[in-house]
Amino acid sequence: MIITMKRMTLVAHQADEAEILKALQATGAVEIIANGDEHVAGNHLEQAETQLQRLKDALNTIRPYSEKKGMFSSAQEASVEQISSSLPEAVTLSERLSILSRDLAATKSEIDKNESIIVSLRPWEDFPADMSTYQNSKKVKYFTGLIAASDVEKLESLDATAEYQLFNEGLERTCIVACPTEEAKSVSNYLKSLTWTDFVFPKIEGTPSAAIEELTEKNRMLTAKKVDLENDICAEATGKSPLIESAYDAAAIERDRAYAETELARTSATFQLEGWVPEDRVEEVEKAIRSVTDAYYFETRDHGADEIPPSYVENKRFSTPFEQVTNLYSRPDPNGLDATPYMAPFYVLLFGLMLSDSGYGIVLAILTAIFIKLKKPTGMSGGFARVIFWGGISTILWGVLVGTFFGLDFDTVFGTSNMFPLFVDPMSNPIGMLILCFGLGVVHILFGVALKMKISFSRGDWQSAIFDSLSWILIVVGLIVYAIPSAVQGIPAIVGTIGLGMAGLGALMILLFKGREKKNPFARTISGLGELYQVTGYLSDILSYARLFALGIATGVIASVFNELCKMLMGSPILVLRILGIIVACGLLVALHGFNIAINTLGAFVHCARLQYVEFYGKFYEPGGRAFKPLGYQTKHVRVVDEASSKQ
Repeated sequence: MIITMKRMTLVAHQADEAEILKALQATGAVEIIANGDEHVAGNHLEQAETQLQRLKDALNTIRPYSEKKGMFSSAQEASVEQISSSLPEAVTLSERLSILSRDLAATKSEIDKNESIIVSLRPWEDFPADMSTYQNSKKVKYFTGLIAASDVEKLESLDATAEYQLFNEGLERTCIVACPTEEAKSVSNYLKSLTWTDFVFPKIEGTPSAAIEELTEKNRMLTAKKVDLENDICAEATGKSPLIESAYDAAAIERDRAYAETELARTSATFQLEGWVPEDRVEEVEKAIRSVTDAYYFETRDHGADEIPPSYVENKRFSTPFEQVTNLYSRPDPNGLDATPYMAPFYVLLFGLMLSDSGYGIVLAILTAIFIKLKKPTGMSGGFARVIFWGGISTILWGVLVGTFFGLDFDTVFGTSNMFPLFVDPMSNPIGMLILCFGLGVVHILFGVALKMKISFSRGDWQSAIFDSLSWILIVVGLIVYAIPSAVQGIPAIVGTIGLGMAGLGALMILLFKGREKKNPFARTISGLGELYQVTGYLSDILSYARLFALGIATGVIASVFNELCKMLMGSPILVLRILGIIVACGLLVALHGFNIAINTLGAFVHCARLQYVEFYGKFYEPGGRAFKPLGYQTKHVRVVDEASSKQ
């Protein structure tokens, strides 16, 4: 349900500003509107940003040395006061870690630099002279480099102008070429025509072999220093990850509040806060302000014609997770209709039909229930986990109706005879299953059209409700009723006549009233004819529900194939091979069915969402809203609870 947003104005003394912002942040009910001036980052915001970055760097530093959290490990729970109390110790620790981290980074960099020099000098180990002595003079030019062994003979042509010497063996030979300065250009051009790579001796005194030995010893000492630094970091990090995570969230809360300060308008003695607040939380917000001071001015009003409020919805416990599905498409227009409570039952119903295997449903429901219980996820991950949980419950029920359990018939699993399926077997009666899918599609689509009627009536536009929406319900239902006598024996022909009359009435309403805003009868008729062509769109939408049948069949067939493959492995007449086959088959069954659950759950989630977005939302939904972003506790590591809850 979309909650009406109120534009609020608060004026109070600057002396109470910090405490009022804290109180408003605790409510998480006010989205602050910038005062229109360019934001100027004050000292408080800069300090908060610096503190947050320092703690983030500390977390990155200790992450390799901290205990890894399991998939189902739950987040910490604490009050704002508790996590704020961790800031001083965590900031001090982060400063020590920053020093250690810088020293470690510098040590690693020096080790890498030395190692790079060692690698580059390896080919020159046999070079007997001091590297620093090979410097160009006014009369002599030296070229040092590596030349391909296949081009060494070509150096003979330099005898008239230069001398060269080789110092190693291999596919690449280290070489020094010396020539008179006036011949340097021609020698350089000649070397470029060969497979020649220039090399510059590092600025180190001594022979390459001595330099390699010296650098190797340095790296040995640096490596020992690196190990000591890592041990120091590990000692600092042990058991401190929760502390820094808690402090990071406290710093994030403080940073958000500091940023909110930059959005306020001020005079010499007062400040003014403009914002959006949900209508049902106005009293809570004013109570929070009153808890700080009695000297304030507070008012709320409806939004103006030129103001666009955020889109804020509240739903019942079952529907709330499905808001994440709607948000993937678009938030509702604040003046429109929240589709989530209407979409959620259909989503669960169609999701289960796309999997329709009780075994798979049990796995999904149990795994997501454990994840929700232990991890206590919130936001998008929490919403999707709960959506899949309800999808798992639906899958269990549909599996019972169609009689499948991990790709096996229920009769096979439970030893019953012709008891299952309770409803329809898609393998033996695919046409019946396809008709069921199309029937659900018709109900889904027409329900969307009915919601469009509801919106039109709520806005006082009864003509759109009757002529633009009800007319299509009459056409679609009428055509289906018209086809029933031909498809089902024993149905009197009068039923078809009634259906044809309904469809005709709906078509006539569109033909006469679709272009009702036009005065020209001919133009009005043309508009009606153009609208009637949309019957092909409705047919296309209904056919889209064949994907329910396709995905349900695919899940069952793939599971059945996996079972048959593993059955073949367990069917060897030789006892040893049979035992080995059973062991292998058990592992394969878990892996293959796990893969089938994962890939088909993803398929069911995506295709079910697609049916909502295109076939359902396309009939009535008005997107375009923006998210409500109140000043609150946006934490990453700690779940903020009130003081009483944290002590329990």
